[in-house]
Amino acid sequence: MLADYRRRLAQGEPLQYVLGTWQFRWLELRVDPRGLIPRPETELLVDLVAIELGHLSGSRVLELGTGTGAIAAAVATECKPGALVATDCSEAALELARENLVRLGLEQVVELRRGSWWEALADDERFDVICSNPPYVTEAEWVHLPSVVRAFEPRQALVAGPTGLECYEAIFADVGHHLSPSGGVLALEIGASQANDVSRLARDAGFCEVDVHQDLAGRDRFVIARWRHERGYS
Repeated sequence: MLADYRRRLAQGEPLQYVLGTWQFRWLELRVDPRGLIPRPETELLVDLVAIELGHLSGSRVLELGTGTGAIAAAVATECKPGALVATDCSEAALELARENLVRLGLEQVVELRRGSWWEALADDERFDVICSNPPYVTEAEWVHLPSVVRAFEPRQALVAGPTGLECYEAIFADVGHHLSPSGGVLALEIGASQANDVSRLARDAGFCEVDVHQDLAGRDRFVIARWRHERGYS
């Protein structure tokens, strides 16, 4: 087995995939090319979601684009919301997420659904908190990513399109119909240069409070947008 590890590492395969498991916060997750390797900065998104959920009881949470299930599993474990739905457009990613939920004993806690953005939801489904770490790499940026990323990690989990904003635009297009009518929060991870553009999309969609938070390296990394019914959808 050690020789196989060495061979795979020598071929450039990510350490996380070679080991087959990786830690996200306090959880040990199965990782393989079906899903993007969870990054340390994404752990901070869970902290921000936990702060919002601290003001709510019996809350309903939605994660869009769950991948390995890391965010959903961490929120379910640490925040214990009343209900948690996680979606992904990739059946392979959902299989990986399901395996992780089973190994963590969360398969009855997190409901997995297949669909791109809002496709997996009924028109009348509403949530108190919606979170996502969507693809935000541009097609031009993709070719400059490290070869280890381009060769092994799923491209569709990273690349949004020519501008890098395509997935955010899809999220904001219908987010108002799926947030609680009494107020709700959208928590997003973003690319380091996207804070202004994503904040603008949030305000254009009717969010009345938009905050940008930085990661531990001091880069703009998260947008938290708070909804108020009187300013948004009915």
